Amino acid sequence: MQARVRVLAALAAGCAVGVAMMANDHARDAGWAVTANQIADARAYGKPGVEIAPGRFVSEPLPSEHAALLPVKWLLLGAAAAAAVFVGTRRRG
Repeated sequence: MQARVRVLAALAAGCAVGVAMMANDHARDAGWAVTANQIADARAYGKPGVEIAPGRFVSEPLPSEHAALLPVKWLLLGAAAAAAVFVGTRRRG
Protein backbone atom coordinates (compact mmCIF):
# COMPACT_ATOMS: atom_id res chain seq x y z
CA MET A 1 0.00 0.00 0.00
CA GLN A 2 1.30 3.47 -0.83
CA ALA A 3 2.48 5.66 2.01
CA ARG A 4 -0.01 8.41 1.16
CA VAL A 5 -2.94 6.00 1.38
CA ARG A 6 -1.63 4.57 4.65
CA VAL A 7 -1.32 8.03 6.18
CA LEU A 8 -4.79 9.07 5.01
CA ALA A 9 -6.33 5.84 6.32
CA ALA A 10 -4.57 6.32 9.67
CA LEU A 11 -5.74 9.94 9.95
CA ALA A 12 -9.31 8.98 9.06
CA ALA A 13 -9.36 6.18 11.63
CA GLY A 14 -7.80 8.37 14.31
CA CYS A 15 -10.29 11.17 13.73
CA ALA A 16 -13.20 8.72 13.70
CA VAL A 17 -12.16 7.17 17.02
CA GLY A 18 -11.53 10.57 18.63
CA VAL A 19 -14.89 11.96 17.51
CA ALA A 20 -16.70 8.78 18.56
CA MET A 21 -15.19 8.94 22.05
CA MET A 22 -16.06 12.63 22.29
CA ALA A 23 -19.67 11.92 21.30
CA ASN A 24 -19.84 9.08 23.83
CA ASP A 25 -18.54 11.28 26.64
CA HIS A 26 -20.95 14.08 25.74
CA ALA A 27 -23.87 11.64 25.65
CA ARG A 28 -22.94 10.38 29.13
CA ASP A 29 -22.32 13.93 30.45
CA ALA A 30 -18.82 12.84 31.48
CA GLY A 31 -17.74 16.47 31.86
CA TRP A 32 -20.19 17.10 34.67
CA ALA A 33 -20.24 15.80 38.23
CA VAL A 34 -23.74 17.23 38.71
CA THR A 35 -25.87 18.04 35.65
CA ALA A 36 -28.73 20.48 35.27
CA ASN A 37 -31.13 17.55 34.79
CA GLN A 38 -30.09 16.04 38.13
CA ILE A 39 -30.71 19.38 39.84
CA ALA A 40 -34.12 19.72 38.18
CA ASP A 41 -35.06 16.20 39.30
CA ALA A 42 -33.97 16.93 42.88
CA ARG A 43 -35.99 20.15 42.93
CA ALA A 44 -39.01 18.26 41.61
CA TYR A 45 -38.82 16.11 44.76
CA GLY A 46 -38.69 19.20 46.96
CA LYS A 47 -34.96 19.26 47.69
CA PRO A 48 -32.92 22.46 47.27
CA GLY A 49 -30.48 20.67 44.97
CA VAL A 50 -28.35 17.56 44.64
CA GLU A 51 -26.77 16.39 47.87
CA ILE A 52 -23.04 15.80 47.29
CA ALA A 53 -22.15 15.26 50.96
CA PRO A 54 -24.26 14.97 54.09
CA GLY A 55 -25.92 18.37 54.46
CA ARG A 56 -24.14 19.85 51.40
CA PHE A 57 -26.31 20.65 48.40
CA VAL A 58 -25.36 21.86 44.91
CA SER A 59 -27.90 24.09 43.20
CA GLU A 60 -25.93 24.80 40.00
CA PRO A 61 -24.27 22.39 37.53
CA LEU A 62 -20.88 21.28 38.82
CA PRO A 63 -18.07 20.37 36.39
CA SER A 64 -16.24 17.12 36.93
CA GLU A 65 -12.72 17.14 38.35
CA HIS A 66 -11.51 15.34 35.22
CA ALA A 67 -13.37 17.46 32.66
CA ALA A 68 -10.18 19.23 31.58
CA LEU A 69 -8.54 15.89 30.77
CA LEU A 70 -11.24 14.68 28.38
CA PRO A 71 -9.69 16.28 25.25
CA VAL A 72 -6.37 14.61 26.12
CA LYS A 73 -8.17 11.27 26.37
CA TRP A 74 -9.79 11.77 22.96
CA LEU A 75 -6.48 12.77 21.40
CA LEU A 76 -4.56 9.82 22.84
CA LEU A 77 -7.18 7.27 21.82
CA GLY A 78 -7.34 8.75 18.31
CA ALA A 79 -3.54 8.71 18.04
CA ALA A 80 -3.42 5.08 19.21
CA ALA A 81 -6.01 4.08 16.61
CA ALA A 82 -4.12 5.98 13.90
CA ALA A 83 -0.87 4.27 14.86
CA ALA A 84 -2.54 0.87 14.82
CA VAL A 85 -3.95 1.46 11.34
CA PHE A 86 -0.65 2.84 10.07
CA VAL A 87 1.30 -0.15 11.36
CA GLY A 88 -1.38 -2.62 10.32
CA THR A 89 -1.36 -1.47 6.69
CA ARG A 90 2.39 -1.84 6.11
CA ARG A 91 3.81 -4.26 3.56
CA ARG A 92 4.60 -7.69 4.76
CA GLY A 93 7.36 -9.79 3.50
